[in-house]
Amino acid sequence: MNPTDGPRLDDDAVAEFLSSNSDFFTRCPELLSDLDLPCEAGGSVSLLERQVMVLRDRNKDLRLQLTALLNNAEDNERVFERVKTLTLALMDAVDEVDLDAALGRDLIAGFDADHAACFVRCWTAPADLDHLVGIGADEVPPLPQLFGPTEPVCAVHREEEYAALFPGASLSGPGSIAKVPLGTNGSQAVLAIGSWDPRRFAPDLGKVFLIHIGEVMSRTLERLGIG
Repeated sequence: MNPTDGPRLDDDAVAEFLSSNSDFFTRCPELLSDLDLPCEAGGSVSLLERQVMVLRDRNKDLRLQLTALLNNAEDNERVFERVKTLTLALMDAVDEVDLDAALGRDLIAGFDADHAACFVRCWTAPADLDHLVGIGADEVPPLPQLFGPTEPVCAVHREEEYAALFPGASLSGPGSIAKVPLGTNGSQAVLAIGSWDPRRFAPDLGKVFLIHIGEVMSRTLERLGIG
């Protein structure tokens, strides 16, 4: 019978067969000499050489993925240590002055931020505090819907919006702000963390650590009777 008279195998059928019979070329080594595997530089390479090239490329990809995972792990570890330091400082705060100092020392410096302010509705802040801001019940917040969100929000803000939350800040371009809602004794409060870098608190930033900070901060405000 003429070989062309039988059913023709397409590429998918051949690939499926070889995938199911990985030892095929071990059983039929004489076929290796008939394979034509051109390389990018021209000419032909053996099946073994092509396998080595493929495995080398795969190993390179795996190394890159492993490096990325290790870098992410190191970044998360650094953030965790900073969050722990801030958490302990908030737990140790005995009054508004201590809390205000912790926000300036362990929040701004610890998280590579440039500004931080905790806005508390229906509360009057002492005049000598830098980061705790009281907002009267009938007072208009510095930004519309400042107390609206129920979960952390990261966003890029225009210069005038940034300056509204952090008076005295002078930006030559947009900045970024993370707003973390807080709950204290049934009233509302918001922790705002600002950076001159618009990428620092971009919308796609992970919220896990911000949520944790918000929970600890809420309990601290309640414990100190703020709000």
